[in-house]
Amino acid sequence: MRKLFFLASVVAISLSSCGGESTKPAAPAADATASALKGDAALTLDAAASKLLWKGEMLGLYSHNGSIAINSGKVNLKDGKIVNGEVTVNMASITPLDAAYDATGDHSKEGLIGHLSSPDFFDVANNPTATFAITSVNGATGKGNLTLRGVTQEETIENLTVAAEGTNVKITGTVTFDRTKYGAKFAMPVKEKVLSNDIQMDFELIAK
Repeated sequence: MRKLFFLASVVAISLSSCGGESTKPAAPAADATASALKGDAALTLDAAASKLLWKGEMLGLYSHNGSIAINSGKVNLKDGKIVNGEVTVNMASITPLDAAYDATGDHSKEGLIGHLSSPDFFDVANNPTATFAITSVNGATGKGNLTLRGVTQEETIENLTVAAEGTNVKITGTVTFDRTKYGAKFAMPVKEKVLSNDIQMDFELIAK
């Protein structure tokens, strides 16, 4: 009887030990992220988790800012540095986030969305998407080709960073472009109101 009790205790302890070792799944995930920053890695953007924020200014008066959705994207890394990549943006998803509006007058959010979507600016009906293709990176500065309204121009990426975030890789930076180079040449008819040609885009891309 004592032998049976002893054997049962040994089996129980062995099963308990095995169960304890099987509850350590975190290490592979961390290793997977670390491996993406070593050697060659081809990553796919998580469009829902990524952010693309825009800002435009009426010089000396006020500014508007908002978001725009990313449809898809990919990026290739080598030892944690960007080799190249491409992002496709949904131009029909322009969303203002600031409060500089008058809902009862002509200066409403809906009015701004309509104007930005019109041929005065981005002609969204005929150009539903825009793309940015990263072509080179040197430290925290990169170069890429922005295609907007069917026009492609080279632009500069500033403050570019690549870092591990949980099991993903986060890429951030800023692109400021002159909208008039892409045919978005609307100018305010009132002399005292000067609309800046520059549009600032801040991005936070989450890649898997």
